[in-house]
Amino acid sequence: MAEKIVMFNRLVEQERIWRRIISSYKRNRVASAYLFYGPAGTGKEGYAIKFATLLNCQKGDAEPCGDCLSCKKFYSLQHPNLTLIVPLPKDKDITKNDSVVKALSDKNLKLLTELMGKKGRNPYSKINLPRANRILINSIRDLRKTIFLKMIESGRKVILIFDAHKLSSQQGEAGNALLKILEEPPEDTTFILTTDFPDQLPETIRSRCQSLYFPPLPDQVLTEYFQEVHQKTENEALLISHLSQGNIRTGLNLITKDMNEIFELLESLIDWVSEESESGWRRFLVNGSSLYRSNPQEFAFQLQLMSYWFRDAMFLAKLNGKAQLILTDRKEKLAEYITRFPNAKYPEIIDQLETCVDSLSRNYNLNLVLMNLLLDIQNLLHGRLRNYA
Repeated sequence: MAEKIVMFNRLVEQERIWRRIISSYKRNRVASAYLFYGPAGTGKEGYAIKFATLLNCQKGDAEPCGDCLSCKKFYSLQHPNLTLIVPLPKDKDITKNDSVVKALSDKNLKLLTELMGKKGRNPYSKINLPRANRILINSIRDLRKTIFLKMIESGRKVILIFDAHKLSSQQGEAGNALLKILEEPPEDTTFILTTDFPDQLPETIRSRCQSLYFPPLPDQVLTEYFQEVHQKTENEALLISHLSQGNIRTGLNLITKDMNEIFELLESLIDWVSEESESGWRRFLVNGSSLYRSNPQEFAFQLQLMSYWFRDAMFLAKLNGKAQLILTDRKEKLAEYITRFPNAKYPEIIDQLETCVDSLSRNYNLNLVLMNLLLDIQNLLHGRLRNYA
């Protein structure tokens, strides 16, 4: 039963949601389409795989058994009843009749295979190819060719669509094509869409799904997880959980890093955006643009760190040092910072960091988004709202 230990013993419990899923399953009331939504790093994709596995388990009751051949195929994402759709780059021009894999270079096809294998071992790993900014229409065309065919094995067909908001990218043609299938879904088939940004999905798609919200994971749950699964000391686990702010993917990123290096990086980022220095601005823009292209998850993590800094500065300024800080061991430097910028509009700065993440998820121009972020932070630190006229 080694596969089960590798896969689902690493999945942090979302007990209330799983009870609801199991209740529908036991009453034979499985919906034709679900939307798993909520903040990043809350287990949406892992639970989608777990639910798909349960729907095809040959022995399962309230959990996939982990022993049957069907479960083992799902752990490797290789079951014939499973279709996995993710955003992909378009490396090559293809016709409407071509399979979506023809759009990928040999390098990206190999990378996709490796990422799918990693996903099967770790439910929190992300299938994220470079320049994969949309779900290609050919992925839905491929699905349409096979979804009405007779199943090779008994069970239920499950279509997992990760980062489903990217169905709406470009002209939204992939979303429109999927909608036609959802309007008249085949029997014994369940769609599970996952997204961090449900508002970017058309209402026509959302209305055809049973929605399940995945909330941020509590600090206590994450602390226990990092202690038990990753053998961190209690103090290490507490710090990582606090910085994670309910996002286990952030936490898993943190456990591989030197915490002192993380704080040094954060202070560099804050210096770059705070100093009225061309060299600092240039370093921020060059760092951001190159990192986003090579590792968008790491770039998002850096923006999240910056958000923590400004959040702590805001509470420290408002509550006279009595606030519960995230960056507890940077309290003195934060105190110096708020003295430097007594008129700073911290809530608006945090909002601009969130807007940056959202804009990049919508494929806005990278350099323009970063420049706007930098200008907004510069103005807001001095209590000014930027004039866009």
